[in-house]
Amino acid sequence: MNKRKLRNLEVNPIGVGCMGFSHGYGEIPSEEYSIQAIQKAQAVHPLSAIQNIYSMVERSCEEEVIPYCMEHNIALVPFSPIASGLLSGKVNTSTDFSHNDDVRKFVPQLKKENLEANQPLIQLIETYAKAKNATDAQIALAWMLHKYPNVVPIPGSKNQERILENLAAWDVILTDEEFNDLDKALEQLPVQGFRGHVEFQGGTMADWGKRK
Repeated sequence: MNKRKLRNLEVNPIGVGCMGFSHGYGEIPSEEYSIQAIQKAQAVHPLSAIQNIYSMVERSCEEEVIPYCMEHNIALVPFSPIASGLLSGKVNTSTDFSHNDDVRKFVPQLKKENLEANQPLIQLIETYAKAKNATDAQIALAWMLHKYPNVVPIPGSKNQERILENLAAWDVILTDEEFNDLDKALEQLPVQGFRGHVEFQGGTMADWGKRK
């Protein structure tokens, strides 16, 4: 997998870092607002990268934000590219998120009813993971890296095993045919518990646990 360019800086295609919370503790902006914010920042100084939530199940930024970034040579740094563990296949209805420092207890996609409803998506990823001798999380990252040349995901990890697993995703190569089949299948699957601005516009992380 080729390295990515952040203007004059060459980086690995998968970043090593903690999960970003740039939208976590304030209002979640609309797509139109996001473009306006980027344009306003660009007027002050050229941007090398912006950070946004993006994954197989959070794809609203594909409509305007990513095309705008590609047109203006701006990298996109997706936080939560594995959807807080949903796309890893390791989270189930018995997983305990009750710890005080675990933000996943507020993520709508990880509620029991949504975990159950999103199983067809997990099963689809598992099919590709078995075929490529990879993990589910690696398939989710490989899909993202194949789709856009300006994307540098930063999956959150709390242990060395997960960090190494995520980094190894750049060795998982999807052919154009495999990618196209996977992407088309994803477009046909409904996602329950959407986390982005379409459902929660104007909400904050503090509100998430109160939403039904």
